[in-house]
Amino acid sequence: MKCDFCNQNEAVYVLEISDEKGKRKYSICEYCLKQVIKDIFQGNYFMRDEKVKRCPKCNRSLEEIKETGMLGCSYCYSYFRDEIGKLVYQYHGNKVHRGRVPIKKEFKTDKILKYKIELSKAIEEEDYEKAAKLRDLLKNIGKGG
Repeated sequence: MKCDFCNQNEAVYVLEISDEKGKRKYSICEYCLKQVIKDIFQGNYFMRDEKVKRCPKCNRSLEEIKETGMLGCSYCYSYFRDEIGKLVYQYHGNKVHRGRVPIKKEFKTDKILKYKIELSKAIEEEDYEKAAKLRDLLKNIGKGG
């Protein structure tokens, strides 16, 4: 039987919760049980707002993702896609996050683009001497220079 919280791992425990809503039983895996116990001891579990949007696989809320900067599982990417897109846009000014680029590589890429644009202009203006210099610069950068 699959865990009722993450729907991924095999359930090995039965968790019974009694509150004003009555008694509820959940089949739960070891990992999710540890998370629930941690939340209970931190006082978070019973104070959770049931209206908060949570990932159906790992039970992580958008607020928890914002706080930690980490998603709970791979399903969070698709479940919170719109919200994550907005967060990435606020942080990066772009909806696409490509990860970290080493500064040297980023600088090198900017240089190459600049030289290619200048090369096109030089050819267009028939300034072949300048075009040859730019071509040589681009070759040197390509070799690791």
